[in-house]
Amino acid sequence: MPKQSVARYGITFSATYTNQLGLDVKETYRALVDELGVRAVRLPIPWSDVERTQGTLDWNVYDWLIQYSQEHDVLLTIAIGEKVPRWPECYIPDWAEGFAIPQKDEFVLSFMKSVVERYRSFSTIERWQVENEPLFPFGNCTNQISLEELERQVTLVRSLDPRPIQLTVSGELGPWKQLAKMSDILGLSMYRKTWNEAFGYFVYPLGPEYYQLRAQVVKEVVPQLIVSELQAEPWFSEPVDSYTVQDAYNLFTSEHFSSNLVFVRESGVSEAYLWGAEWWYYLKTHGEDRLWETARSVFNVSSL
Repeated sequence: MPKQSVARYGITFSATYTNQLGLDVKETYRALVDELGVRAVRLPIPWSDVERTQGTLDWNVYDWLIQYSQEHDVLLTIAIGEKVPRWPECYIPDWAEGFAIPQKDEFVLSFMKSVVERYRSFSTIERWQVENEPLFPFGNCTNQISLEELERQVTLVRSLDPRPIQLTVSGELGPWKQLAKMSDILGLSMYRKTWNEAFGYFVYPLGPEYYQLRAQVVKEVVPQLIVSELQAEPWFSEPVDSYTVQDAYNLFTSEHFSSNLVFVRESGVSEAYLWGAEWWYYLKTHGEDRLWETARSVFNVSSL
């Protein structure tokens, strides 16, 4: 994977996380599209948000987001399954938690089928992402998604719509090749400054060359490799509302943001989706706009 400029930047947008931050979903999305010029979005549709009651599906939020994207030439990657971006990662409705895995898996497939059939007529949808880092054991999940079940999901989505399938992996940990063989696009996460209980905050001691070397291993089996999550917000060790705005900003500053942008350019990928757009807007509405302005410079110079 030769070094090159990133041809396209996008974002991940979670309506769930936007609500958790106390923001209005429509207002936030409009600002990202209209003010920043975002034109590529990875949009997770969490099962537990849409089907809170078995058999009753509430599409209102996602109908609006997808229609707005269609009207404003925003290309979408729709993430579906039981595990989609943003904590707690697994979004299984309360009513489905008690079912045995085989039956629960059937409900997941049914939901995925409903999503694809509802939205496949929209030209704004560029690709489907099936699950999120499904083989990486991270998140508040009652069970690990099996490779067999993931293959069933991919087969189902391919049977319903011809658009490309994206699968995702941890960029720093775990294998890539297994999922690369099943996908048209392989997305990898790229985090620099993280936190865990054992070590506290630490920076991964990996350079761009690490990702280039790993990419060489999978380039023969997957047509395209992208960064599906480039860190552009803090990794919080405590709930967001336990920080002052300034303390939260200091955990991930515009300098950290700019450094990560240099890092991803040196890794040689063609696309990078920034992780933290909801957070930039939260800070902006609380009087701290430096991450927002850094993002503005990204999308002003990016091209489709």
